[in-house]
Amino acid sequence: MKLAFTTLLTASVLSAPVLANNEGHRIGLGFNKTSIEEVTTPSYDYSGSGIKLEYGYEFNHIVGVNLSYSKASGSYWGPIDTDSNTFKIDTDIGYTFNLDGFSIKPYGVIGFAKFKEELSAYGENLGSWDDSSLFIGTGVRGTFSENFYADFRADFINLEDHNEDIFVDQFSFTVGYKF
Repeated sequence: MKLAFTTLLTASVLSAPVLANNEGHRIGLGFNKTSIEEVTTPSYDYSGSGIKLEYGYEFNHIVGVNLSYSKASGSYWGPIDTDSNTFKIDTDIGYTFNLDGFSIKPYGVIGFAKFKEELSAYGENLGSWDDSSLFIGTGVRGTFSENFYADFRADFINLEDHNEDIFVDQFSFTVGYKF
């Protein structure tokens, strides 16, 4: 029993600095690409791109939470333009591998997304729709020099508009600072 306690205490003391480096706040700015597929007859696919703002907090080397806002603009078909924005709150779960001056965390995501899209043609408003849903995703985050990070991520959201299924795929690349 004494050997088990000593081993546990030693492992905790030695691993504390490694785990502490992974905790903390982070804020970032990035590029977002949103692809939308409307499952109707006929099916419509269109996409847009824009910016992404994100805030995150790492609790430890496994679990983190994220808040993000992304905005994308694109063309539907012909003269129809689309503007969309997405607000997300989620948790990422993965394992952070610490290397010399660098760490990498592949992770899975589960969260809640609020999506809104507005359509216009020749400057005239054609309407808008919005929906909220749970979503899943995957990504990888690399941290350099303990403070700078880069994150590549793909999220998949299943939404509905007037009883029609709409699949939204969002891919983002974000760079930022970790406090």
